[in-house]
Amino acid sequence: MELLLIIGIVTAVYMAFNIAANDIGNSMGTVVGSGALKMRNALILGALFEFIGALFLGSNVIKTVGSGIVPPEFMTTLGAFVITLAAGIWITITLIKKIPISGSDAIVSSVLGYGIAYAGLHNLNLVTAGYIALSWLTSPLIGLVTGFLVYFTMKKLLLKPGKRKISYKDRLEKVFSYLQIGSSSLAALSVGAIDIAAATGALYVTVGSSMGFSIKFLGALGLVFGILIAGNRITDTIGRRITELVPTRGFSAQISAGTITLLFASYGMPISPTQTLVGSVIGVGLARGTSTVKLDVIKHIASTWIFTIPACILISASLYFLMSYLIGVIG
Repeated sequence: MELLLIIGIVTAVYMAFNIAANDIGNSMGTVVGSGALKMRNALILGALFEFIGALFLGSNVIKTVGSGIVPPEFMTTLGAFVITLAAGIWITITLIKKIPISGSDAIVSSVLGYGIAYAGLHNLNLVTAGYIALSWLTSPLIGLVTGFLVYFTMKKLLLKPGKRKISYKDRLEKVFSYLQIGSSSLAALSVGAIDIAAATGALYVTVGSSMGFSIKFLGALGLVFGILIAGNRITDTIGRRITELVPTRGFSAQISAGTITLLFASYGMPISPTQTLVGSVIGVGLARGTSTVKLDVIKHIASTWIFTIPACILISASLYFLMSYLIGVIG
């Protein structure tokens, strides 16, 4: 079992690497897309604040992921390994394709897959699973509405067409480029809280409080390396491919998504920062006019989100049966 624990820790760090590379676009995508920061500087800044958020803000979400769906008595070291590996494999596939999926969807679906295979559906906390699923549906919609309202209001008050000189608009965008850096840093804190739960929540519950902080720290390091090494792939998709962004638009999307993510995280809900931010970016685009939103990109992203849930359930359950068989043969 010692060997399985070590493998579980390695898998959790692997998961942290992948989910951070996927999710860094949620906090830094708009700041890059608007030109407020260069990609390298944005990734360094995002890595710093995600690390802090992971260590100090992730406890409530860790509890939900680790024991909210599968009761603690059914969460084993093998289960933690299977869950994190299943989600990590799926995120790796989508990273290669540069598709910003939901790491939260992937890990929760993997928890469900393991729970069904090992404990049976009747032993799972389906009410909690239902609340999580509801948060997945509502958070991007809230992000869309909030992003739309924030930018629409800003456009009416500060960006009235024909009533502002170009020099005024340039100065305004410059001011908002600094504000956007601040809002992106704040968003990275909340993303870190959710990412660390996705990466280490299942393992954290199995090892107990004695090793819990060490697991969390190693996971946080995995987040940092994932951001710095592979974070540019999804950051580019969110920042540039959905709609054209400048600092005022980027700030509107980021402050909306960051606030929503932080609110849900404080209640322990592992929502998708990716879905929330994409919703906010779409809302900002709609406030400018539907022609500015690239619907083909959104359709591609949405289809992958939907496919993530059954895919991760199937991968997780299959891995559990496979590993159980191999352990039985070896044992």
